[in-house]
Amino acid sequence: MRAEFRHGETGGGGGARKRAELLDRGRRLLQAVEGLTGRRRGVVHDPAGLESALVVVVGELAEEMSGGQPESRFGATLAEVHALRFELRDLLARERSRRLDAVESELGPLRDVRDPEQLLGQVCEAVVRGCGLDRVLLSRVEGVTWRPHKSHAIDNREAERTFRDWLRVTPEVPLADMPLESEMVRRRGPAIVTDPTGDPRVYRPLLDASAMNSYVAAPVMPTGRVIGFLHADRMAEPVTQLDRDVLWFFAVGFGRIFERAVLMARLREQRDQVRSALQAVEEVLDGLASAEIELGGNDAGRRGGGGSRSERPPLEPSLTGRELEVLALMATGATNNRIAEELVISSGTVKSHVKRILRKLGAENRAEAISQYLRLTM
Repeated sequence: MRAEFRHGETGGGGGARKRAELLDRGRRLLQAVEGLTGRRRGVVHDPAGLESALVVVVGELAEEMSGGQPESRFGATLAEVHALRFELRDLLARERSRRLDAVESELGPLRDVRDPEQLLGQVCEAVVRGCGLDRVLLSRVEGVTWRPHKSHAIDNREAERTFRDWLRVTPEVPLADMPLESEMVRRRGPAIVTDPTGDPRVYRPLLDASAMNSYVAAPVMPTGRVIGFLHADRMAEPVTQLDRDVLWFFAVGFGRIFERAVLMARLREQRDQVRSALQAVEEVLDGLASAEIELGGNDAGRRGGGGSRSERPPLEPSLTGRELEVLALMATGATNNRIAEELVISSGTVKSHVKRILRKLGAENRAEAISQYLRLTM
């Protein structure tokens, strides 16, 4: 059974109540410390933010006490801060463990998907269910270009419809125009944006279209190369450092699953091409066997100049040297990617060669071209 995690859940109603209780205690304690030190601080929204604020408070109280302030005035508050930090660390450890378990539970069914495109079609929904986030954007990285692919949200509000409309009219963006995403490509790690409007790394059109108040992002990196990104946010609350870590955990796991699916798809493609090539060889051998019988039974046809068998033109005049190399590799069952590696050219160049070969030979598909090649060369 899949585990779906929503923000604020830490293992049932008791966990959620404990979370709210610690946040309330922490906010009251921070107000008390402000009264003692006169130093104001921002509002905290989650246990991780509260724990970070309390680390600063410990230093402030220690500084006040070392400066001659009476220990009786600050000692009790400092002890309360330490006790609350201990409870927060325990809560955060349990929440992190539960959320990672939820991600692993959601990745499980994806491992059974064999088709890469089907995987891409399911990943956004899996992030929402497993990571406890409200909206997810999947995008591709192709060379130096960023391409939005798909988004999914827990509801269909007007803001989400506007965002999807923007995705449809934004086919690609130069990666150089996206500082945050370019940084993730270099670092090969996740990112969190807590103040999008004031963060110079943010791609403004994306922010304007999505109306995100904060978000987390993680690269998808099968084989260690960034091929896409997951961006995610919440519609009512800011994201946290734990959200970033959870999304990163999902992205790493999904990258491995996607890599396996791509390799399996390539193996299936190569297997089908090998089968086609073997079938073409079998047809050629059958044709040669029949031709030998006919020649053996008709010496006149072998000697005479007026035989009815027409001579096929050789391959060389019609195909270039490179096209002959490509066709020879095609006959071995090699895929376009394998041919590209063998000849040290791009896959796109191989595709162009294959198209020209089929056109010149009048073949409808690779198997027919291979059949002609084997018939003429054998």
